[in-house]
Amino acid sequence: MEDVATLSSAPAASLPEPAVAAPEESALLRAALAGDARALDDLVRLHHRRVYGYLCQMTRHRADAEDLTQQTFIKAIRGLDRVDPARPLVPWLLTIARRTALNHFRDGPRWDELPFDLAGGEMSPAGETELRDQADALWARARRTLSAREFEALWLRCAEELPLAETASLMGLTRIHVKVLVHRARQKLLKTATPA
Repeated sequence: MEDVATLSSAPAASLPEPAVAAPEESALLRAALAGDARALDDLVRLHHRRVYGYLCQMTRHRADAEDLTQQTFIKAIRGLDRVDPARPLVPWLLTIARRTALNHFRDGPRWDELPFDLAGGEMSPAGETELRDQADALWARARRTLSAREFEALWLRCAEELPLAETASLMGLTRIHVKVLVHRARQKLLKTATPA
């Protein structure tokens, strides 16, 4: 496990290389930047579910998540010329989504229970349904048990499967802070799962 001294004294060359975009995503982004409307639509379709799912977890309201997803993509399209086609688009999109949601709810938190299925209407086999139910129950328990920041760190690392560095950047925290939040979140969830 890395410690604070190692991270703070590590030369820049020893830091991990930034993630590289998938070739299909990179090609779509280059085409969109060149003015191809179909490529832009394909990029939105490629990332819509992930951005929407993230915003559902933040807002806990379907209508708010839909509105914020639309706002996120509008902002992203306007700033698309600032994106490096060689880097993955998801961390950038989730950063925009997060900031959009935080600005929207600045007046006060709205962390209610989510009354719908995030799966998006597709029917799944019984085994997948059971797994999804278990996952939903775990995330619901996490929502009740964890602080908003712990939940967000755990969601980004586990559900979104973002690398540590990208999670830290997205949340505006250090890598160590994210590791601590995820560790604490897991420990709290373990304590709530075992009988006293």
